[in-house]
Amino acid sequence: MQPTLKSPFAVVLLATAASLPLGCADPVDEPRNDAGPARDGSAGVSGSGGAVGSGGAAGLGGATGSGGAAASGGTAGASGSGGSGGTGGAPRDGSAGSAGSSSGGAGSGGIGGSGGAAGGSRDGSAGNAPRDVASDGIGRDVAADGVGGAGGSGGSGPTSDAGDGGACAAGEIGTPPSCVPPPPVPPGTGRKWTLTFSEEFNGTDYDHKKLSPCFDWNSGGCTNSFNKGREHYDPAQVTVSNGTGKLTAAPLVPPLSNTGCFENQCSYKSGLLSTCRPNANAGTPYLYTFTYGYVESRMKFPGTQGFFTAFWMLPADPSYSYRSEIDIVEILGDDPQTIFMTYHYNDRSQSHAVNQGKRNNGACAVKDYSTDFHNFGLDWQPDHVAWYIDGVKCNEFTGTAAEIENGPMQIIIDLMVDHKWQQDWMVVLQDTTLVRALELDYLRVYQQVP
Repeated sequence: MQPTLKSPFAVVLLATAASLPLGCADPVDEPRNDAGPARDGSAGVSGSGGAVGSGGAAGLGGATGSGGAAASGGTAGASGSGGSGGTGGAPRDGSAGSAGSSSGGAGSGGIGGSGGAAGGSRDGSAGNAPRDVASDGIGRDVAADGVGGAGGSGGSGPTSDAGDGGACAAGEIGTPPSCVPPPPVPPGTGRKWTLTFSEEFNGTDYDHKKLSPCFDWNSGGCTNSFNKGREHYDPAQVTVSNGTGKLTAAPLVPPLSNTGCFENQCSYKSGLLSTCRPNANAGTPYLYTFTYGYVESRMKFPGTQGFFTAFWMLPADPSYSYRSEIDIVEILGDDPQTIFMTYHYNDRSQSHAVNQGKRNNGACAVKDYSTDFHNFGLDWQPDHVAWYIDGVKCNEFTGTAAEIENGPMQIIIDLMVDHKWQQDWMVVLQDTTLVRALELDYLRVYQQVP
């Protein structure tokens, strides 16, 4: 937001807090086997080893003996067929590794190779048995003077990550199946990122042990607008389907009378998710708080005038003394090209604004972000606060220990309607029957550990 303009969001929330009792992731050498000698023929060539997970190549048969008319020997045996199957590699999804390919059958002069050993599965369970047992070589034709060379046995392929307990692939962090890309910020020297919070919205509901559909001052009736908007937050307006969470704003009929809403009428119902206390009056703890880390949500917001998307953080303070506020994103629906990013500190009396007016996102692109999903993130560390869009660093505030929040914070994501800021800028709803949704692909928090 513009540096010359106090954030209406922060001002109204601060005023409310002050005036109300607020309630809310080496191939082995392949063995060789000598073929059996022909009686006057040369020795059989060794069988080649099996590749990883596949059966060994067939061993070559004994060489032809020198002429049957002479007493030097009869016809050499034909070549032996395939060697043993290689070890099956375990698939990455943790299921048992498939067995090596079929064992070699007997050649007309060779001995069949043994069956391949099964690969161990990634989760440590036993691999499947080989598909076929070895042929006993009965089908071979032994010449009068020349024994066919024995079939070379296939080399055993190396087992792939068998029984390692599970690990994410290179370039990912977490624990299977929750493997995710790391933040776009490199960790400090001697440290690494770990995933400490994750809601992926993959089922039919979000995890109520992680998120609440109400604000921190909820004492049983959820939450009404805290910026004189039209919305009353209703838990039923938070749904999960097709891999995303939906915070849906829709007309509320009849409206709910409340002085916190626009013209004392909450004429819309909408969705909110936060890591606050589920009930401020019941002594319940915050569902999740953290101090320092990288927080990110991938979302798709409505680019419609009158709707207001917010992804932000406040101190986890039961007294509602919110000395700081970090606005990761604030988006007025009429202008989906401007992503407002602001840090309010010193009891929220001072602000650092990334945006210098509209159509300005610091070092990040100015474009319509409402047409698709985008990653919005914030890196909060003891000496700075930095904003990211799709992995690009937009801006950073570097401050003293007194200026950077150092206590645990809670996370809030909500969809507002005709926020006081929009009223002041005269960009309110043009149609009060509209229904719009903010979609969330995920919400994650990463922190650095030794």
